[in-house]
Amino acid sequence: MYFWDTDRLAALLANEELGQGQKIRYYIACFYLQTASTVLPMYLFGLSYSLDVITLASYVASLVVFHLGALKVYKACAHYQKAGVLDTVIVLSLPVCIKVHSVYWLVYAVVVYALTAVEGSWYLWVIYSFSAMPIMVWFQFNFIRNAVVRNYG
Repeated sequence: MYFWDTDRLAALLANEELGQGQKIRYYIACFYLQTASTVLPMYLFGLSYSLDVITLASYVASLVVFHLGALKVYKACAHYQKAGVLDTVIVLSLPVCIKVHSVYWLVYAVVVYALTAVEGSWYLWVIYSFSAMPIMVWFQFNFIRNAVVRNYG
């Protein structure tokens, strides 16, 4: 993998010398880097807000789910050999994200209302905080994979 030489990487892409497996590794690595470069400084230096261990664990769980989900979509695309995995992930991500995030905001409103109304204890917020992001990532990749299975065969 080329981590710095953009021109070399662009030349490889232009000559179609990168396989789908290599491309998905770049995509996964980029997600890892973006997550780490966003979350870790806040966690280590307390710049934006204080990030507790539960939130950090949620990000780690999200990374694991993201990695496994991306590989699952890659395998589904490779099996059908219809469209490239990155084309599939990038194009289908918009409608899938709109659906998943719409449900997330609805669930969030219900959870906030319910926990506020019953003066829910802090551990319910911890459970919700830990589980929301990994579940959303799982649904996103699962919906994309299901669309591949239904339409690429």
